[in-house]
Amino acid sequence: MGEKVVIPAQIKRVRDPDGKETLKATVPANVMFERSFDAKWLEEELVKFERRYFYLITCLKSLLESLRSKLLRDRRVLLYWEFGNKIVNFIEQNRISSLSMETLTQSLVRDVGASDKIITRCKRFRQVYPDVSNIDPHRSFDNYVAAFEGGYISDKKRDVKEKDQQATRPVHSP
Repeated sequence: MGEKVVIPAQIKRVRDPDGKETLKATVPANVMFERSFDAKWLEEELVKFERRYFYLITCLKSLLESLRSKLLRDRRVLLYWEFGNKIVNFIEQNRISSLSMETLTQSLVRDVGASDKIITRCKRFRQVYPDVSNIDPHRSFDNYVAAFEGGYISDKKRDVKEKDQQATRPVHSP
């Protein structure tokens, strides 16, 4: 199994022998029935994959904590870009690996605690603006999202806008 083979991998929650819940990289069982199956090679690849994924989770959790902090208002857009950058770098590292992540966004939602929307938007933000020097740190993330989603309005702003529109509508009597 030394030739270039791409195997779909997943990160699953499992219990270790002590009953503690942990994350573990897994591959489909049919991989073991391949004629050229090499258990040692697969175990080494799974360990490398897990290390990359655990590093990604650690970085994203730290960035998410900073994003949720009220202290870092200025230059916050750069944190969103870095969040997306970590995800894009992980994807690119896995392109040259033998294991590829099947459900990355779903796994990150579960393991980082961010919504699928923010994960997808940060990844897209980084893909649309690959060079961080092109990011204006004084422009809001919502403003950038609106540019690449074509008119995005955050839920909070949409609610305010709808209430304003309802308040200014004339009341018609039947």
